[in-house]
Amino acid sequence: MKSSRGIALMMVISSIMLLSMIVLEFVFSSNVSYKLALNEKERLQAYFLAESALNLMKIELKIDRQLKSAISSSPIAQNLPIDLSMPMCQQFPFSTGLIRAFFVGGAMPLMKGKEGGEEEKSKSATVFETESAEEFLSFDGDFDGSCADEQGKFNLNYFAGLDPMQQTLSGVNPYDMYKITLINFLKGEKFKKLFEGMEQQKIAEIVRNIADWTDKNDIINDIGLVTLGQEGSLYKGENAPKNVKFLSLDEVHMVEGVDDRWFTPIEDMFTVYGENKINVCVADDDVVWALIVAYASQNPNIPPLDPKNLEVKKKFVDALKLSCGGTQPQASKIASDLDAALGITSAEGGGGGGKFAEMITTEARYYSLKLTGQVGETVVNIKTVLDIKDPDPKKWKMLYYKVF
Repeated sequence: MKSSRGIALMMVISSIMLLSMIVLEFVFSSNVSYKLALNEKERLQAYFLAESALNLMKIELKIDRQLKSAISSSPIAQNLPIDLSMPMCQQFPFSTGLIRAFFVGGAMPLMKGKEGGEEEKSKSATVFETESAEEFLSFDGDFDGSCADEQGKFNLNYFAGLDPMQQTLSGVNPYDMYKITLINFLKGEKFKKLFEGMEQQKIAEIVRNIADWTDKNDIINDIGLVTLGQEGSLYKGENAPKNVKFLSLDEVHMVEGVDDRWFTPIEDMFTVYGENKINVCVADDDVVWALIVAYASQNPNIPPLDPKNLEVKKKFVDALKLSCGGTQPQASKIASDLDAALGITSAEGGGGGGKFAEMITTEARYYSLKLTGQVGETVVNIKTVLDIKDPDPKKWKMLYYKVF
């Protein structure tokens, strides 16, 4: 009898342990499933918040275009001391933090006045706007977005439309000139640490390899119409030059010599979208300076400029940027003002490599947008590039779209 009781006790204890293990496994499995479902829900919410930022940035681009058009067509436009070259979405990036601070945080003070008066009506309208903003911002999470004018960058697809073997009566051809411009840019003092330990000749080889990747022939083209064998000899396996345009900046990493150590920190200085002219009014000072040095090197009427002379750089870059003021900056005026700063007449400006106006633009058409949505600790990023040439935003072309 005692033996039977002992066996029964052991069976009960074993059953309880087994049931406890089953319950624990069920609870653990349920908790994991819940966490996965919650993470997926938050990721979906974050994605749509980033999409909301995209739509708001499109609205801002549309308003920016309409505002500039209205101001430039105004009779008093020329007398307005304003600079409209910088895109509105870059000056006022959209974010929930900014909207909350503006509406909900008290950045819109209420007017005090007598009941029934005009001031009281203004107060009511302001309260209504604040309440509307609070209702709009009642969702979980945050979003923000920023933009950049792609034509303020060096276009690495420029080489695709140039002939590496083009003959010229004097100087170098446009293909080599663009390579020299990029080489001088990368050798600038600002990027010295990025190429620390790398021979200066290696920088020239990297630029050469970028050019060879997109140009139409399959040989290595060095400066001065020098050829150095087949492009494929620099690569192993299937990773070889395609001799077509880059579809995105991600593809540039496949080029021999391009690596994250130096390219990623200055990636925003380059693009593969847009025209072959640079919008100097929105471009980084180092990009503008590289263009000025390249222009001066092709003009015999201009004394050679030292790319490392920071005082000279500031003088000429500032002179150029000053010409970008006003409601409708013109490339021809910018080029003329630069010639004046360089000390040459308009008649001399065409000597050497052609006029500076042929290298630049003031048009804003291609925009890259970086958008972020966040819910809890879940973050979704979207990067896209838009061609906003058409007046109708519904017809704007999306040239690139990536979620990460």
